Amino acid sequence: MVKRKNQDAVSIKPAVELLSEEEWMARRNIYMQRLADLKTSVAFIDDAVEEYKELQKQKLRNDKWNSYLACDGLPNPSRPAEIRKFIFQLNFMEQESCANEISWVLSVDECSVLSQAPDRCDRTRKIMEKSRPNVGQLYDETVQRILATIERVQRVLRNDDELVHLPTFQVRELDKEQG
Repeated sequence: MVKRKNQDAVSIKPAVELLSEEEWMARRNIYMQRLADLKTSVAFIDDAVEEYKELQKQKLRNDKWNSYLACDGLPNPSRPAEIRKFIFQLNFMEQESCANEISWVLSVDECSVLSQAPDRCDRTRKIMEKSRPNVGQLYDETVQRILATIERVQRVLRNDDELVHLPTFQVRELDKEQG
């Protein structure tokens, strides 16, 4: 029995292999090299993120400057009050144009060509169609202005740097007007 205990003790191997000092140093050097590579990679990523943010700020400044130079009468997208005023003006101008509109068909007189009067005015359909208002162009201009305003509001809502400087109630109102 005693011999068996000695044989069992000799035949038991350690559960964990022990590393020699050289192997440990080699693994440590590899680990340190990986850490250095990781720090370098993180520095590159941080630089790229900072450069991207700077480019976004520059683009925003250029967009604002181009908007200022355009003098197009569009509202400032970061001010909901100006957007409401712009929408009200569009509605008012549409109502005004509808109220002042006279049907060009009412003034058509096909018999005016037959008149022998020297001061006669040609009011045939062919001539009167040339003088009718181009409604499509009026609506096209209005729609283009509305689309430009929506694009500017979306730009403000996408830009975190600009949203940070706006009061919370303005951001909520811009988001409401967008939907």
